[in-house]
Amino acid sequence: MPEHHLNSARVRDAFSRAVDSYDEHAVLQREIADRLVNHLEFAKIKPGRILDIGCGTGYCTRLLRERFKRADIHGLDVSAAMLAKAHQSTPRGMPWHGRCRFQQADAMHLPYRDGSFDLVCSNLTMQWVAEPELMLAEMRRVLAPGGLLIFSTFGRRTLSELRQSLAGIAHEKAGLVLPFPDVMTLGDALMKLPLELPVTDSDIFTLTYPDTMALVRELKRLGASSSAIANRPDGLYGRGLLKKLDHIYGESHRMEDGRIRATFEALYAQAWYAEEPFKPQGEIIPIELEHGA
Repeated sequence: MPEHHLNSARVRDAFSRAVDSYDEHAVLQREIADRLVNHLEFAKIKPGRILDIGCGTGYCTRLLRERFKRADIHGLDVSAAMLAKAHQSTPRGMPWHGRCRFQQADAMHLPYRDGSFDLVCSNLTMQWVAEPELMLAEMRRVLAPGGLLIFSTFGRRTLSELRQSLAGIAHEKAGLVLPFPDVMTLGDALMKLPLELPVTDSDIFTLTYPDTMALVRELKRLGASSSAIANRPDGLYGRGLLKKLDHIYGESHRMEDGRIRATFEALYAQAWYAEEPFKPQGEIIPIELEHGA
């Protein structure tokens, strides 16, 4: 999995600032959440306890609540502002429905005991975590025996046009777009954990915008700000850079109608709980057998 070099505090602040504009612009995020949760159609599971990591304003949490009405659902996010919005927009449900709770915490340090949840879900959060492998390990840690882990993240081809155009201005500017994993890297990361029957797949989406400024503005209103990248070069939103960016981007990626295109790749993954492999404690001393005459 690629190293993201993210500043966790900046990630939290960027999404907190975007809370009022997020839902208006999160059309793709909702579509991917719909597709992710639809993967559960083929999973024979009736979870009593569900964790939604990176719940944001609560869209995926509400999908899970609708599908598993009797389950207790915990929504977790790094942003208190996002959690407040999720809490406000989540219906209380009927008396026989499970409870819905929200918790502020980092996905790399889940505040739950081992084996707490039958279903651990996360939609488009992993790319905003500094150490994705640690998040995966934590997801497996809180997964109960017989439980299912399912998540989505953006893949390697996401914003490839923006990365190429920034690199055309200056090589170091390409670092303003996060590195994303490919399907094989994601599968390898799952295989390193005590999980079984891992499945990965992907979707490609092509979105169009009037110009480069519209794309950059939307990313910012979704909380996807370059300010979250540690040691980033300055000036992504400077007028001079945007003018150069619009010219270079348009030369290669402008469509016949004058709009520009941007690629987004969604990766989906799921895997089931598996027992930890046996690890003997202490030093193993070989036994020497004496052979009789």
